[in-house]
Amino acid sequence: MTPQRAIAVLLAVSCAATPVTQDRAPGSVLGNIEASADLDGAPVGTSTAPATVVVVFASWCQHCKVELAVLASLRAAHPRIRILGISYKPHEEYAARGSETALRAYVAASAPWLRVIAADDALFTALGRPPKVPTIYVFDHAGALAAQYDRRQRRMPDAEELGALLVRLGG
Repeated sequence: MTPQRAIAVLLAVSCAATPVTQDRAPGSVLGNIEASADLDGAPVGTSTAPATVVVVFASWCQHCKVELAVLASLRAAHPRIRILGISYKPHEEYAARGSETALRAYVAASAPWLRVIAADDALFTALGRPPKVPTIYVFDHAGALAAQYDRRQRRMPDAEELGALLVRLGG
């Protein structure tokens, strides 16, 4: 084999390789989320998605139901993005409104496509301890926070607004 042929083969193989997932900086918000496990105990891990949308929600929250419907429509329109849900136990059990059983039933009925992480105090602190649900975070492919939506500061985004952001992020 000639040196030129060897280089051509090497380039062809390296260009066809599976994309490598993005390693996150230790302590980054998305890195903390990806280091967590989902409700079934499976590690979340990194992703090659151009954007990750994270929604902090509770099974009893009416605003959350509306926002999950928005995220479901985004999922259909932008299949390359990753959407994760985060449930914080004190929020879920607020005023005895929910439990892990209620959470699982809610997700199965309302958003069976949603991968849910049960946040511990460390993860909830990394998220900035959002006091209201839902709160939405959008991260770019590198794990940088691109947007955060919090009901205390403004109305929650609709599908058009979130969709435009996802297009800008490559989703």
